[in-house]
Amino acid sequence: EVEPMCKESDHIHIIALARALHVSILVEYMDRGEGGATNPHVFPEGSQPRVCLLYRPGHYDILYK
Repeated sequence: EVEPMCKESDHIHIIALARALHVSILVEYMDRGEGGATNPHVFPEGSQPRVCLLYRPGHYDILYK
């Protein structure tokens, strides 16, 4: 069981996905504040990401470069 009740656990899902697929993932987390800023996180830390995702509360979008 990955998701505890009444809590978001997206971070655990991305770590598991990166490990299972042996791929580095960049996730841009949307900030709910003004200005539309994002907070980037790379999984695993310090690696060169090959997949880029945008996380908006509730789901992910694939970012194409």
